[in-house]
Amino acid sequence: MKSTKKNHRSRKAMISTLLLGLAISSMLLGEEANAQTPSSASGSSLTSEQQDAFLSTLGASSDENVYEDLYEGRSLAETARRHNKNPQAVIDLQVAQMTEMLNERLNKGLLSPDTYRAQKAELTDLITKSVYGQTSYSQ
Repeated sequence: MKSTKKNHRSRKAMISTLLLGLAISSMLLGEEANAQTPSSASGSSLTSEQQDAFLSTLGASSDENVYEDLYEGRSLAETARRHNKNPQAVIDLQVAQMTEMLNERLNKGLLSPDTYRAQKAELTDLITKSVYGQTSYSQ
């Protein structure tokens, strides 16, 4: 029974993380996709510098370690704590990175000011819930 609960928890964490990634991508790429500009796709991926900062802030040695923790049902906050890191630092970094992406899209005219404000207003809450493995549908 315990194994089944662990598998269910792991599957739920993976699905939550994937759905969050999709939600953030849609949020950031919504108007961009409508613009159909060739350069828009390249702006949505994290640079290696951003990825290194993420891993360092999280205390993980590689993307694979993060994936394994998520697969085993751990949240990013739990991963950070396991490595004696502060989960709030992970939230702050991700908010800063996503804000930078939103700013770039606004400056390029790929987001309207209203869309920018709406997405920016939801960003901290969305990322905080993600880092702690919380979603509105799993509560």
